[in-house]
Amino acid sequence: MIHHTCFKCKRRFELDPAFVGFELNKLKKKNPHHYQAICPACRAVNKVSVKEMQAELDDAAEEIQKMIADYEEKKAKAKAEKQAKARAKASSNAKKGQKKGNTKSSAKTVKS
Repeated sequence: MIHHTCFKCKRRFELDPAFVGFELNKLKKKNPHHYQAICPACRAVNKVSVKEMQAELDDAAEEIQKMIADYEEKKAKAKAEKQAKARAKASSNAKKGQKKGNTKSSAKTVKS
């Protein structure tokens, strides 16, 4: 566990190295210098140097990679489901459009 003291309220709290590594990996920046830890007591954002945490992050590297793999898998599944739902909606809208088109043309012939 990574021990940190809040700069605002001076309370000590712990950070899970696996979670910190996972969050750092999700960032768009490839080599972040700091992790923004939120104090659980006062909710202040604390900048924690990655260099200070590097030893703990290296120890938890295997667990971090598992978390990243699970996250990517869930993200891919959600994207596939969203695309399938969009395709189903588009096909149902196309079928409704065909049905409406047929009823309009038949309605015009009745009026004539």
